[in-house]
Amino acid sequence: MNDELGYLEKVDLVRRRTGLSFAEARNLLEEADWDLLEALTNHEASKNAWGNQMLDRVKEIFDQGNKTKIVVKAKEDTVVELPVTVGILGAVLAPKVALLGAATCLLTRCSLQLHKQSNFDAGDFSVPTDADND
Repeated sequence: MNDELGYLEKVDLVRRRTGLSFAEARNLLEEADWDLLEALTNHEASKNAWGNQMLDRVKEIFDQGNKTKIVVKAKEDTVVELPVTVGILGAVLAPKVALLGAATCLLTRCSLQLHKQSNFDAGDFSVPTDADND
């Protein structure tokens, strides 16, 4: 009976320190063979790993947004060319200005195009010409 009370106190302590549910705290302690310090250390490590994964994902999305350009054209002339990331950031920070710009684009019959930058450098890629075959 005393042993079960010790387990319950450990579960309660883990719950207070981590904010986990009873079942999650018990599983964490069972995985650490009921070693309180190891359980808390494992929980911190898993939180840091999750945070790093999220940060890496945000960086990846940001990089993809910078590689994709929004091009606004009036007839054949380019009016503005900017990264998708800047466009989204502008729409979030100044939605009225973004709405005004979109309305202006519609009224003046501008076209919106998305251009995605390729992953290879054009200098590294060559196409054989007829002169190469002679």
